Amino acid sequence: MRHPAVAVFLSQTAISAAVVIIGYVFEGFTFAFSAAVGCGVAIVPQGLFGFWAFRNRGARNARLIARNLFIGEGLKLGMTVLLFTVVWLSFKQLDTFAVFVGFVTTVLVGQLSIPLVLGGTRKY
Repeated sequence: MRHPAVAVFLSQTAISAAVVIIGYVFEGFTFAFSAAVGCGVAIVPQGLFGFWAFRNRGARNARLIARNLFIGEGLKLGMTVLLFTVVWLSFKQLDTFAVFVGFVTTVLVGQLSIPLVLGGTRKY
């Protein structure tokens, strides 16, 4: 069985590549690079969360899974703050709007790709 976070990671990576390419075509290199940085700031913590939170599976591990979700969310938020701090301190020529376009787009794709993790739409 494939790890549940892989589908989210792949969808985020594909959309991020599209955002960067479209940004390069219409706005140029600086916008594309800035958007790529924003996408990376979203993908890395989300990947960390996904792999941490879903390390254990099964009904017998419900408590452990719940604990891992809380720890994973804390890691994700901390990593996001850390990455944004590094980005703003390290890169002086970034387009702020493009960074946030890449970040928000990637986060939204992560949230909207949850049906991929669940195996599609469920009918009850």
